[in-house]
Amino acid sequence: MKTNNNQLRTALFAVTMLVLLASGLAHADNIYVSCYGNVSSNGTIEKFNSSGNMSVFASGLIHPNGLAFDSSGNLYASTNNNNTIMKFDSSGNRSTFASGLSTTNGLAFDSSGNLYAASFAMNTIMKFDSSGNWSTFASGLSSPQGLAFDSSGYLYAANYTSGTITKFNSSGNGSFFASGGYSIVGLAFDTSDNLYVANYYGGTITKFNSSGNGSTFASGLNYPHGLAFDSSGYLYVANIGGGTIEKFDSSGNGSIFASGLSQPAFIATQVPEPATLLLLGLGAAIAARRR
Repeated sequence: MKTNNNQLRTALFAVTMLVLLASGLAHADNIYVSCYGNVSSNGTIEKFNSSGNMSVFASGLIHPNGLAFDSSGNLYASTNNNNTIMKFDSSGNRSTFASGLSTTNGLAFDSSGNLYAASFAMNTIMKFDSSGNWSTFASGLSSPQGLAFDSSGYLYAANYTSGTITKFNSSGNGSFFASGGYSIVGLAFDTSDNLYVANYYGGTITKFNSSGNGSTFASGLNYPHGLAFDSSGYLYVANIGGGTIEKFDSSGNGSIFASGLSQPAFIATQVPEPATLLLLGLGAAIAARRR
């Protein structure tokens, strides 16, 4: 019995250490920002660590827009480089994922690894499989911009011109969710399934609960565009007008995270994979049990 207790204590210690490790990793998110640039071929994707230190991840792009990570850590970006969606590995090496598109903006992945892209010009949402083959997921939108999935797998789209948010099920059937005011762009969900919406000309961020009831979360921004949460629950907002990224806590208190950017548009955060951490924990516990 004494031996079993020792094994149990060892296993519990291993899992505890894993939790502490996961907590530390949660604060090591990387933040990626697409920046239009001042000339057609001067667009970049900038990479920031959690302290706000910046490095150039990709350059020579034409008006990079939406950003999204797949489950393998590859970054996808919609650009005007021949109307393509580009795929970048962790080192910044690029390849063309899809081409011949028409003004794509917001990007989002579902839990099955399919990529969704909002076509501002065609008023559609396109769905891509992992090989880049695409089909029309939804049509009849009003200049769609940002896309975001909730925890139940519903896709939300910001209609820039009509100022409405449309909610889609997995079959592409849409319904009205809420009105965010004319010129809404970025969307992001927190861990409680509250939806945050950037109003470009209004300079505000509105927070909607799951029933579609909204309240002002932040105001006085300078043409806010893209939104993204990190693993600690902070909201990042790209201000195109001011060339800044602002960081907000859950109460709406904001601070400048980064400045001096050239028209920052969309944001994507790269966070640790919970499934990977769980597997590591189980492995540690099993190994300790065997010992």
